Amino acid sequence: MKLTSPIKMGLLALFFPLQLLFAQELSLRKGAAIDSLPINDSISESFAMYLPSNYSSDKKWPIVFVFDPEGRGISSARLFSQAANEQGYLIVASNNISRNDSLATNLETAVRLLEKVLLNFPIDEKRVYAAGLRQGAHVASTLPAVYPKIKGIVVVEDIWMNKDFLVQNTNKYSIIGFASYKSDSYNNFNESFNLFKILDYKKFIYNYEDEGMWPSAKLISHGLGTFTLEAMLDGSQPKDAEMVNNLYESELATAESWRRQLNFYKAYELLKLMRDKYKYFDKKDEIRDLQKEIRRESIYKEQRSQYNSAKIKEQDLRYQYAYLIEEDLVLKSFENIGWWAQQYKEIDSLKNSKITAESELSYRLEDYLQTYTKRRFEELKLAKFGIDRLILVSILRTIFDKENPEGYFSIISLSAQDGDYYTALLYLEDLLITGYDDLEQLYDIPGTLDLKLSPEFNELVKKYLGESKYYNIPSDN
Repeated sequence: MKLTSPIKMGLLALFFPLQLLFAQELSLRKGAAIDSLPINDSISESFAMYLPSNYSSDKKWPIVFVFDPEGRGISSARLFSQAANEQGYLIVASNNISRNDSLATNLETAVRLLEKVLLNFPIDEKRVYAAGLRQGAHVASTLPAVYPKIKGIVVVEDIWMNKDFLVQNTNKYSIIGFASYKSDSYNNFNESFNLFKILDYKKFIYNYEDEGMWPSAKLISHGLGTFTLEAMLDGSQPKDAEMVNNLYESELATAESWRRQLNFYKAYELLKLMRDKYKYFDKKDEIRDLQKEIRRESIYKEQRSQYNSAKIKEQDLRYQYAYLIEEDLVLKSFENIGWWAQQYKEIDSLKNSKITAESELSYRLEDYLQTYTKRRFEELKLAKFGIDRLILVSILRTIFDKENPEGYFSIISLSAQDGDYYTALLYLEDLLITGYDDLEQLYDIPGTLDLKLSPEFNELVKKYLGESKYYNIPSDN
């Protein structure tokens, strides 16, 4: 994306030493997350903030700006509070980032938050970090382009990348990625982060269990610990042997927990990350010995083989599925819809596999198909392709993401505009069968004025929701 000049201009003041306005510092409790702190009186935006229990305005503090795609500032601040208290960070989390807004809009919101906090709190400008989940990760990873003093970013499940910016940028900030074993980001991060490595950015990728969510507070602490260690190495923070040991032991406990659960492969992968992370802190030999112990385990060898096999299978299927979807879209092959439904059923059945690598593979492939078809719909719509391709890719979306109403809405809208009320009503009923119950939204689908005034539309709505908007048609019950 191109950054708008107002955003750039809004941050120019931040590129120079700031006059800290202690007199305006908000009244906050130490060691507790406080919500609904206003940006200013003229707008309704607000944020949550956490100050460590030993906070004092007499010194400058590192800070993490957190961006959640649902605007859950207080819960995000609390999630980061454990790491903040143990490692000495201020946490500021926006209440106004939205997954439904554009990146430019969310970025403008983030910029106003930065301006507010950096002007009113004693911040160490050499240690400003950003973190985000999904659309919030887009914001976090874009901020270095408008505020070059960003020292590092934490991105969860997604990332914004611009090769030209990364090549030209002279501030080689650090990137901590969190990707779920069950989401397509598991593959995307491993591929895209290679560019960071080539361009000499420091990068680490943590994998975790919960798809589409923030990782646990403990894992977040591991991630922020990377920034803490780097600050000790570059002199931004005094070296603290006790803190280094605490960070190391905590991370080692996570690896040991996986090992005790017989997740030898995952334990080994974490140790491999730690070996690089702690190599300047006299931990490398100990970690190498632990890795040797795991490599001797027959279960580890079996799991490694299973994960390698799953990786090869997944790469092959991703390529095949993308090719076949594009072929169907070009040929407008509606007759293949049944085949896709069967393919998805087979993928879904792997979730119950006793082999963890296979089960995780099924989740990732589902996520891949959902993401791919959503992106293709947006691209085809933007390019103003014909209605047939848009309806076909929307039907695929209802197969790959059955509970998501977006695909159904698209089919209902496009079919109604084309005068095909039969198809529109068919997918309206399919949507209602999923349990969808937002009455107002059903009557707000674009292009359906005549359809939603019809008795057939209202009869279906009343059949499943118990009421309709325009007709008081008696129920069959």
